[in-house]
Amino acid sequence: MFSNLRVKGDIITNVGGTTRIYAKEGYEINSNASIIYSAPEYSFGEPLDPPLTDGVKEIELLTALDQGSANDKTGTYQDGMIFGKTYHFKVKNYIQNPPANIATIKWMLKFHSLSQNKWIEIPLSSTGDSITITMNDEDMCGRFIYVRAYVRNPEIEAEYKQWKHNRFRWFDRMVVDDGLIDRKNDPAKINQHATSLCGTAALLYFYAQDFKNDFYKNYMEFFRTGEVFINRFKLSPNSVLYDFNPDLNNLKYPHYDKYSNGKPCIPHQLMHQTDWVILAGTRSSDNKKYLGQKGEDWNAINWPNYMVDAAVNLYGATLVADETSIITGRDFSNKLIEIEKLYNQGWHIILLIDSDMLDDSISYIGCATQFHWIAYEGNLIIDLIKNEYSFSYYCWEKLNIGAQIRSSVFNTNFYGYIKFKK
Repeated sequence: MFSNLRVKGDIITNVGGTTRIYAKEGYEINSNASIIYSAPEYSFGEPLDPPLTDGVKEIELLTALDQGSANDKTGTYQDGMIFGKTYHFKVKNYIQNPPANIATIKWMLKFHSLSQNKWIEIPLSSTGDSITITMNDEDMCGRFIYVRAYVRNPEIEAEYKQWKHNRFRWFDRMVVDDGLIDRKNDPAKINQHATSLCGTAALLYFYAQDFKNDFYKNYMEFFRTGEVFINRFKLSPNSVLYDFNPDLNNLKYPHYDKYSNGKPCIPHQLMHQTDWVILAGTRSSDNKKYLGQKGEDWNAINWPNYMVDAAVNLYGATLVADETSIITGRDFSNKLIEIEKLYNQGWHIILLIDSDMLDDSISYIGCATQFHWIAYEGNLIIDLIKNEYSFSYYCWEKLNIGAQIRSSVFNTNFYGYIKFKK
């Protein structure tokens, strides 16, 4: 309620109600005599803002949104903004009247940054009753974005709230998060599935073993923003990966369509979303030709030079050696004894074999697409009577304890190893 205060000479007329005085440039009280407050109580506080008459009331988005995961484990989708796309916003309504000068309408973006754990406000340079904004800040991915338009006060004028998808927008954040926690607690759950990403799986198996929290934090950030540095290794894959959909209808997504006995898998068994993000995302960051698709074996191959580079730059090894060879078919019992000693000295060992070894098959002629990396985990026993080696190793979502391998099978499928440690 507004009322008037009239002053005339020594006569003051009081009017009931609340009297409010607004002054644009400040308000002063001067007197040649004393100033007497007759109210029984009074307090000093922040002055109330004058009522808005030319502010912005409502904003609308004119650009179509894109679908992505609802991130709730239901397999459903939601609309949202995506990284790199330009969006057109326009003032829809004013509080009362448009300002006399449209250029006095200002714009701002606001979001909560997970990387900095604080609210970020970004004033935009463009003014007027409409604006185009390109969403090219990775840190805004996987967050709600607040677009504000205002004449005087951004806190109380128009605000438009919109979800911006994670960079891997079709992948479910809750599924990926749960998967990373599982693999952080038990790295043997990392599964290359129907891909040739065995070397990357072995490296990340050791990385998750030794740096559990960093493994979880870095790959969760990678899932959200699409880029992250792990030590000196930059995760930044071919951009095609960001739009890949882990859906049964997408036959390019790695899956099993039949069992080992030849019977069809109905429905197809899809590669876990977490494994695809961390394995395909890591390999494609080194080889942009790799697109993470089913049957893409050649571009996925983890060559020894890549393994050495990733051991140094991703894992953070200070000591590394490539002991691989193109020669096989020898007695490698002494080599296994040497590997066991290195293992007990704290070295991580990743063996390069022909996958025929896992099928108990003798094979003298190697094939690049059958080369396979397994993580050595000790417990070596050489049985000369049975002509058998046994040791523990990780591959394909399993830690095999004391696996028994015929010496003739091992000796014709072994192609050396790489070793590394911090």
